[in-house]
Amino acid sequence: MTRRVVDLNGSDWRFGSVAQKTFGDVDDIGEVREWLPAQVPGDVRLDLLRAGKIADPFVAANNDESQWIDARDWWYTRELKLELQPDERAFLIFEGIDYQSTVFANGTQLGRHVGMFSRQVYELPTPNLQRPTSNVQLPTSNFQLPISVRVWGADALPKMRLSLAQRVWGRFIAPLIKPNPPFPDRYATLKCQMQFGWDFAPRLRTCGIWDDAYVVVTRSVFFEDVRVKSQVAGHKSQVARIQLHLALDSAVEQTVLAVINIRGKNFESEAQTFRFHLDLARGKQTQQVAFDLQDARLWNPWDHGEPNLYEIEIQLSPPSSQEFLDSFSTSFGIRSFELVRSEPSRGSEGSGGGVAPSGDTPLRFVTDYKRRRVESWTFVVNGQREFIRGANWVPLDAIPARLTRDDYAARLKQARDANVNFLRVWGGGLKEKRAFYDLCDELGILVWQEFPFAGAILDRFPRDLAFLKLARAESTAIVRDLRNHPSLVVWCGGNEFNTRGNRAIVNVLRAVVESEDGTRPFKPASPYRDESHNWRVWHRGANMSDYRQDHTPFLSEFGLQSAPDVESLQRFLPEDKLFPPNEMWEYHHAQLGKLKRYARSVGQVGQDGSAPTGAALSFVAATQRAQAFGLQIAIEHMRRRKGETSGVAVWQFNDAWPAISWSVVDYYGQPKRAYTELRRLYSPVFVSFDYTFKRRRAGQTVHGDLWLINDLCRAFDDVELAAYLNEQQICVRRVSLAPDSAARLDALDMRLVEGENTLRLELRERERVLSDHTYDLNFCDAGKINPLIAMLYPIYDRLMR
Repeated sequence: MTRRVVDLNGSDWRFGSVAQKTFGDVDDIGEVREWLPAQVPGDVRLDLLRAGKIADPFVAANNDESQWIDARDWWYTRELKLELQPDERAFLIFEGIDYQSTVFANGTQLGRHVGMFSRQVYELPTPNLQRPTSNVQLPTSNFQLPISVRVWGADALPKMRLSLAQRVWGRFIAPLIKPNPPFPDRYATLKCQMQFGWDFAPRLRTCGIWDDAYVVVTRSVFFEDVRVKSQVAGHKSQVARIQLHLALDSAVEQTVLAVINIRGKNFESEAQTFRFHLDLARGKQTQQVAFDLQDARLWNPWDHGEPNLYEIEIQLSPPSSQEFLDSFSTSFGIRSFELVRSEPSRGSEGSGGGVAPSGDTPLRFVTDYKRRRVESWTFVVNGQREFIRGANWVPLDAIPARLTRDDYAARLKQARDANVNFLRVWGGGLKEKRAFYDLCDELGILVWQEFPFAGAILDRFPRDLAFLKLARAESTAIVRDLRNHPSLVVWCGGNEFNTRGNRAIVNVLRAVVESEDGTRPFKPASPYRDESHNWRVWHRGANMSDYRQDHTPFLSEFGLQSAPDVESLQRFLPEDKLFPPNEMWEYHHAQLGKLKRYARSVGQVGQDGSAPTGAALSFVAATQRAQAFGLQIAIEHMRRRKGETSGVAVWQFNDAWPAISWSVVDYYGQPKRAYTELRRLYSPVFVSFDYTFKRRRAGQTVHGDLWLINDLCRAFDDVELAAYLNEQQICVRRVSLAPDSAARLDALDMRLVEGENTLRLELRERERVLSDHTYDLNFCDAGKINPLIAMLYPIYDRLMR
């Protein structure tokens, strides 16, 4: 026998509510007055929605009408039917219960838990474990017992307890951080932080059994976890050293035979088998084994090779028997990774790509990173430098319980199709479900994972021992769950918090990463030393051309809001609130003043922000065009600085609910104009035109420099570069590109004509188009900038470091 898994997902569950009580040992299931059908994985709101008890919280302002859910507590229950041999053990496992819960089996409390992200494992009570002899067949036991879970509503979540000094400080900083309150209650939990309300997500604090539930049946040994560590002597070595850390729970003291089979998961290979004898003590323990894997294939990001994955299966049995005690299987990849200091790109001409062209506004908003660079930001995978063409990933759904592998696959395919090679899993969101990381492994997309801490710049998270203990437990669970994924390359403490004021949390997280992983770098927070979250455009009202003044080695947040397509707006806005933009747009996070300010920059709306035609289509198109322009300016600037800058990540790739936000793909999966632009901008081989933005008249000349950028490991010799003005060819020449390079080619001049002036640059290798990109030469974002911004932004930048 191999291990049996009894799936508890599905619709065999029921749920009901009771009056809210203080979190503790409570068994009040008898007080439920009405039982309704439930789904696992699930959430109270989803079950109430299916039962017709609430309206869809994602439509209009319906979310306000379902806040009463937080003031009730909830029970989930179902019957478990199980057949067990006398020598078998059964373990009840919940991958995630949100957030405070107690688990019961047959009316007996198995455990009480706090946390959204850690797995809960309970051994179910069974008859005394017996070992069958060769002459005796012991009878099978049939179990039918109720499994019940009590989940506390969100109003019972912990509250921040402030000292007198914190209350005084809170009153002082409150005007500086509006609309957010100082020391919000979300700091007291390790729950998805955006669920308390964010600038792109609603206040929707979920509760329920939000991830998989199942029972594992084994014999006398239970695999709790397997940690796979791999090391190669060199980047071209065909031998990999594999170390396995086996977390086991043995019912008795015994010697077992471990048989390990490894084969290619996404490529053809012969299976390699390894055998070890393990002496097990009674109880929980960790055993280690190591061996050399021959003909090892490396896992690579998609643009530098194949994301080769291995599948490993481990079977335990008595040395003289074919009866399996337990088995465990997982996948892993073999790769090396390090962060190194940035240096100028091969083929570049000094720092020319990083200098703002004369004529751009001279205001400086960020520190000159070149003066004091101390942190390593260049990603190196298997010895090869990887320029990051990334995006920020937020939860795909504000109610993440309903996310499936298909949901993740659809959005990640869109990311891969847009030439994205890196996703930052934002600290205000989730440790995503396992399917997300499996798919990133398969697609060859690098992952930066943040712990669930976000937004504490002037205030700070709790520092009491109880909270630090909780932080250690939840972060340990997160690291153990994700450390076998080769796509995961960086751990980060969280999003936008002061690392000095939150030193206690940072120390806990760093210690957990070192002890539970030890193979990946740890960044205390994002941004951190030299890293940039550039919000002088949008939040500070600066012109888009000011992106060219950012000399950061790593730009991990920037962007502009835009409205989704009208078809998407119609799905969540009432007909009478569709247009013009109004309070319902703001309820779904439109920042109307800024939205109109940047829409005006593309010349498609009036000075009051209205569309000339009075139609929603025109306004939506203007906001999407402005967003696409902003991304184009920032990304091209950073790619020209390749080597000095190690990467760029757009804020944000996706949405958590229907919103007017910074996403390039809306909640329904509909791409915006910026997504199409991103596909071109993130082409691994790219031609760029660097010119000054200013208002010009017909007959005037545009002068700029052509740049050739190659993020691939191979050279391109004798390829054709052609330039077209309004689709009339003005230049064609043969060029070559060195591997992993960014180089200034030469100047390009053209005379403007009346009306539209569109430059198109095409780079072609025989019949294959390597890069095809356009420029609106009439574009000029030249609004007035408040000089006060120049003084305030360095202070903000300093606080987050």
